[in-house]
Amino acid sequence: MFKNFYADAYFKNIKDVSPEYLKEKGIEGIILDIDNTLIGHDVPVPDDETMAHLRLYEAEGFRLCVVSNNTYERVKNFTEKIGVEFFVYKALKPKSFGYEKASEQMNIPLSKIAAIGDQIFTDVWGAKRAGCFAILTKPLHKGGEGKFIAFKRILEKPFVRKAKKKV
Repeated sequence: MFKNFYADAYFKNIKDVSPEYLKEKGIEGIILDIDNTLIGHDVPVPDDETMAHLRLYEAEGFRLCVVSNNTYERVKNFTEKIGVEFFVYKALKPKSFGYEKASEQMNIPLSKIAAIGDQIFTDVWGAKRAGCFAILTKPLHKGGEGKFIAFKRILEKPFVRKAKKKV
């Protein structure tokens, strides 16, 4: 019943997810979450190390797509700043809609896509429902997320502990 809440892999942050690891898993495309995965809340662009890591993914042949529940303006502006062509806004995560749209844009089957995000009940659940390889990262910042996300983080703890044990 809860199998879709368990990530396939857990990493401290996106910079720890190596291209070699993804290639070993047969991954060709990467779906990226924005808030608390690539940047903290209210931060306009990722730090230089994260930007370099995104360029490394591209240099290794991975296609990238940002999938977010945010608005068109927020997601379009963000992807332009980081130089990522593909994006899905108002993705309705955890529904599979955004993941399916990303798969179409990148022209890569869902089974060959890794989705990287910081939340179990949106990023991991959505990725698993869609058939992607789900990678959970530790949130970059836990402040300023609002009460609803803070409450969800409490409910996520058992699933995060299990994901950490897989490493």
